[in-house]
Amino acid sequence: MSNIVLIGPMGSGKSTVGAALARRLGRPHVDTDHFFVARNGPIPEYFSAHGEAAFRAEEARIVAELLDAPRPSVVSLGGGSVVSAEIRALLKSQFVVMLDVTEAQAEARIGDAATRPMLTAGTSAPPIERWKRIYAEREPLYRECADLIVSAAEATIEDRAETIIQAMRRER
Repeated sequence: MSNIVLIGPMGSGKSTVGAALARRLGRPHVDTDHFFVARNGPIPEYFSAHGEAAFRAEEARIVAELLDAPRPSVVSLGGGSVVSAEIRALLKSQFVVMLDVTEAQAEARIGDAATRPMLTAGTSAPPIERWKRIYAEREPLYRECADLIVSAAEATIEDRAETIIQAMRRER
């Protein structure tokens, strides 16, 4: 049985849905951003000190390590992880779910942009404007990787988890 990997843009609910889904399935839940922080310290500081390329390389190492764990898990990836061709290749052997989100939902959820380097790097534009640009760039990659896309209309955490569980049952 493979891992269930949640992908999608910032603010799509990967961490919260991942935790709920793991609880319902009796699997461990791992959030790659949390794992990164535990290993390397806060993402904004790492990003500032080492740059995006170093961050993406370390992120790819972490994703590879977590996807290779012996027990199938629910793994929530960072929003930008799909930009890595290495990570996209690793996802081919997993059950990948894209959590979609509307612009209004994202704006309400992204919170303090200071904790999200991609929303503040090199721009004075409002965070939601940067989010829209990033989403437009990455959306084709999310869709390319996804075995299932969970709509933004399924707004509750439990609705999203249930949609994923039902889709997995149909896949068997």
